[in-house]
Amino acid sequence: MSLILSIKPEEMRERFLALKNARDVAAFLEVKYSDLTYHLYKSTSYQKYTTFTIPKRAGGQREIKAPISSIKILQRKLNIVLQQVYKHKEPVHSYIYKHNVISNARRHVNRRWVLNVDLTNFFPTISFQRIRGMFISKPYLLGEGAATVLAQLCCCDGVLPQGAPTSPIISNMICSKLDSEIGRLAQRYKCLYTRYADDLTFSTNEYVFPESLAKKENGGRVVIGDELTRVINANWFVINDNKIRLRAYDAHQEATGLTVNEKVNVRRRYVKQIRAMLHSWERNGLEQAQTDYIQQHLIRKHRNPRKPLPEFKAVLHGKLAFLKQVIGENSPIYIRYFNQF
Repeated sequence: MSLILSIKPEEMRERFLALKNARDVAAFLEVKYSDLTYHLYKSTSYQKYTTFTIPKRAGGQREIKAPISSIKILQRKLNIVLQQVYKHKEPVHSYIYKHNVISNARRHVNRRWVLNVDLTNFFPTISFQRIRGMFISKPYLLGEGAATVLAQLCCCDGVLPQGAPTSPIISNMICSKLDSEIGRLAQRYKCLYTRYADDLTFSTNEYVFPESLAKKENGGRVVIGDELTRVINANWFVINDNKIRLRAYDAHQEATGLTVNEKVNVRRRYVKQIRAMLHSWERNGLEQAQTDYIQQHLIRKHRNPRKPLPEFKAVLHGKLAFLKQVIGENSPIYIRYFNQF
């Protein structure tokens, strides 16, 4: 099955919006109708996905369902189309060209208050019914047959699987209404709102943070305000009460894992990791550094068993590239460690 679609990018949106039934979808994705139905309805989840877990940064495990075989190819082709179809809202910084955690963090630099809110079980919360309903409704208005097949293609066991090529863009499409409603709410209270996947960030220069969005109770516990809670719950998402932070300018403020008090910066721990990896390489040689890295960092983690172990040098180069993106190529810290690399 080919990964290449013959449709020109400028024609994809119009062709997509004209889909009415399952046969239209098969023709659009340039696959035999019989092959499409076989992969969707005859193959088991075990045949279509490999399942593993990875540790969450804040503790616990995150389940990843990575597609394999023909389902992965079909999802990749559909993802190319959806990238042309989806028109992102201004607050969105996840899974969009030239948008990332850095562009998200830059929106909240040097603010009096920064609020971080996390949504619980973000991808599994997005069900087959929600995706099908989205395709049937405005602005897509697809035929029910086409919407059903597309939703089934994007789901595993009735929910959006974290690890599939289509899941990021589908999550953004599902959150379109949420982003509009929260954006208007934030603007009403003179706050700036951005979203990176399940990570919502609000900031303001007001002297008092609006209690309709969040407030600190006695003892320092932060609770989300009634108005913001209603909007999130009305869009079928749930707030993670254990990952709410409201920080003033005189405390450590973050947005999508980056410091934003005076400028966008990485955490000190990130720089320490780079320094330790360079030291290990210099002291023990590259081969031993690779062995130590695998033993210390990767053996403890669950990872896709189908993928090869990463190379120490490539991992370190990637960390340096991200550091350069965040603090700039002229930063003395970056220059020092890059020269050492």
